[in-house]
Amino acid sequence: MRKTSIRALLCSACCLMAAGASTSALATANVTVPAASVQITTYGLVNPVLFYTGSVCSNQHLNLDDSASADMQKLLWAAVLSAKSTGSKLSFDYDFNGDACVIRSFSVMAN
Repeated sequence: MRKTSIRALLCSACCLMAAGASTSALATANVTVPAASVQITTYGLVNPVLFYTGSVCSNQHLNLDDSASADMQKLLWAAVLSAKSTGSKLSFDYDFNGDACVIRSFSVMAN
């Protein structure tokens, strides 16, 4: 009888931990925004941060993952600047958890 109680307790503990982990999981969203409204900055770092994108984060900001390669960061800069110069829109798929909005993919929408 004691083994059954210990197993039940361990099973309950695992279920609670799994439930807690699932509530803190990232959610994914998509946003399409005119490039003219996006402000891009780096704060002296290489990784660009985009503001006024319409994301759910404060100041509607988006940024790349900290592990993003330098080539991916340059590609984001190029995409934003080319969309601004042509008057196009930008599309972002991003994950958010609290006030962290991390870009997973981005594209320039055709006019």
